Amino acid sequence: MNRHQPLPPAPRGAVTVRLLCWTAVLGLLSVTGLLARRSAGLQDRLNELEQRRTTEEFAFQRNLFRVGHELGAVREDLASSARHAAQTSALAERLEVAEAHLAEIGSEIDDHAASLNDLREEQAEFGPHVLEAELDRRVEGLRSQLEERWRSIEGLASSANEAAHQSSAEVARLEASIQYPRDFEGMWRDIVGPVVQLAGETSVGSGVLLPSRPDGEGGFATHLLTAWHVVRDIQVDLDHRDMPVPTFIYAEDGTVTEEFAELLDFDPEIDVALLVLHTDEALPNGAALAPRSVLDRVRIFDPVYAVGCPLGNDPIPTHGEVSTTAQRIDGQLYWMINAPTYIGNSGGGIFEDETHELLGIFSKIYTHGTLRPTIVPHMGLATPLGVIYDWMEENGWDELVPAEPDASAHARIASAPVESADSE
Repeated sequence: MNRHQPLPPAPRGAVTVRLLCWTAVLGLLSVTGLLARRSAGLQDRLNELEQRRTTEEFAFQRNLFRVGHELGAVREDLASSARHAAQTSALAERLEVAEAHLAEIGSEIDDHAASLNDLREEQAEFGPHVLEAELDRRVEGLRSQLEERWRSIEGLASSANEAAHQSSAEVARLEASIQYPRDFEGMWRDIVGPVVQLAGETSVGSGVLLPSRPDGEGGFATHLLTAWHVVRDIQVDLDHRDMPVPTFIYAEDGTVTEEFAELLDFDPEIDVALLVLHTDEALPNGAALAPRSVLDRVRIFDPVYAVGCPLGNDPIPTHGEVSTTAQRIDGQLYWMINAPTYIGNSGGGIFEDETHELLGIFSKIYTHGTLRPTIVPHMGLATPLGVIYDWMEENGWDELVPAEPDASAHARIASAPVESADSE
């Protein structure tokens, strides 16, 4: 029978090695556990630090935002302080100005008080009559100042009135310059119908009717302007200065009516005569007289119509322009026109192109040559109505002068004398 034999005891050295191995293993296990525990502690520490970092970063951001907000508030406070400082400075300046004005007012009050005290002393010393004289002196000074101020205001008003009238005249001129369809019937009534023929045995001329007026006896008086030399030559033919002048009035339909005009007044120097017709009915056509304000605005190149009875014809209108408003013959003022005229136009009318107002009475025409004078049709001379108005007013016929729309002074035209012209 087999029996197990006990193992022989290990050698002493082998036992020692085993012990060392186990000791080493136990030591490693111990170290590993320690390292594991320390690693876990470190991880916890790291987690804690990370959390603290996050918390502190959030707190820092919050504090930074708070600081930024506080800085913005500080900036607004600084800006507001600057504005308040500027306002305070402006208020201080205004206060200084107000104080200066207050000081001036105070000084004036002191001056007035001193003046009042002086007056009181003078009153006490010299009596009431001295104070009354001083008051009169001051009242007179105030009156003078008020009169001067009033004259200044009157001057401004006059200037404004004149400017308004000039503006109105310019507007009228502009309106007149607008091209409208021509009213031939109206033109005939305005510038041809008022022109009549004055005829003698061997001489003939023209005249211009003014609007008819009631004569107070149930009839009508129609005044007539013409050139004096026309009446003179006709009355020489009649051999009687007081004989009525034959006057032929033309209607638009071609009919002719003969009337007799009475000579009322005349002036050979300006070559003008005033006659009158007495009729039962008012004559249909009378010229509109231009006021002085219109006459004073007439200039070279202004368009006009000349209407007369050349060579004994019915009234004929011709068109032209004013060549000059300052022609002088033997010291008398005339306007030269270049509308064609001829013998027989004398005494006829010169009419404004657009308004058809009467501007003057045709008087003379230039001739060329001495042995056989040749008429120059485009160099006619007319007596302007301004000269005729002066004569009317001086001789008691001012009721025939049209009223002035403007009371301002009217300039009178003057020029150097030139060579004479022949009357036709």
